[in-house]
Amino acid sequence: MKLYADVLRDERMCLCGMLAAEFVTLPERMRKAVIGFFEQNETWLAHILEQGRAEGSLRFTGPSRETAQTIVSALEGAMLVARPNDDVTRFRAATRHLLASLIAEPTP
Repeated sequence: MKLYADVLRDERMCLCGMLAAEFVTLPERMRKAVIGFFEQNETWLAHILEQGRAEGSLRFTGPSRETAQTIVSALEGAMLVARPNDDVTRFRAATRHLLASLIAEPTP
C-alpha cells in the first residue's frame, strides 16, 4: 500500500493503471504486457494471502485469487479517485479500511 501512496504523493500514477485506462488504443504487445503486469501482481498477492490465511493472520472468504484481484482493483481505483482531489489521505483511508477488513481477529 505504501508503494501506491508514495507514487500518488509524488503526483504520479501507476503506469499500468494508466495504460489500462487506454487499453483498447494500445498495440497488442503492450496489451499483453499490461495484462501480464496485473496477473503477476495478483498471483504474488494471492500467494501472500494464502500464507496469511494459513498462519491465521488474515481472514477473507472465497479464493485468494479473487481477493487479490479485489485488492489490486481497489488500490488502482483509490489512486484514480484521490488524484483529482489532490488528496493522498483519501487514498490512505480507503487502504486502511481495506486492510482492516483482511486482518484476522486475535484468538484469546
